[in-house]
Amino acid sequence: MQKRYRLKSGRVFNYLHKKGESNANKLLVLVYAPSKYSLKVGFIVSKKVSNRAVARNKVRRRLREAFRALIPYIDNKVNYIVIARDACESCDFSQLANSLTHLLIKCGLFVKNIDNDVVCKLNLKQNILDKMKFEEKDLKDTEDK
Repeated sequence: MQKRYRLKSGRVFNYLHKKGESNANKLLVLVYAPSKYSLKVGFIVSKKVSNRAVARNKVRRRLREAFRALIPYIDNKVNYIVIARDACESCDFSQLANSLTHLLIKCGLFVKNIDNDVVCKLNLKQNILDKMKFEEKDLKDTEDK
């Protein structure tokens, strides 16, 4: 993921934790809040996931790559924090990508459908993608913008 998308400021992390909305599943927690600036994302992988820094960094790299592939399809006026839960250490890349996609769909943050190339790359499950439905009117509105 490019550095321009990374959330670095502790002040912004604190703001998102206090004022942002959150949704969770078994593997991840997604905290998000609207912003007047462009998209920024931060990842939190604590020692609860693993005491080994190698394992925590591996989870963080996988989450970054999954999120990077989804950036063109999500709302770009929102800041995000992705928090990994302890079950993430034993998960592979496709499980993390499916979990992240599920949360973004659950929060209604997608603005257009995901291309088949990205679906294949992230190995996304069809039952998760079926939850993401746009009406024809919504698709025409996003194409006009």
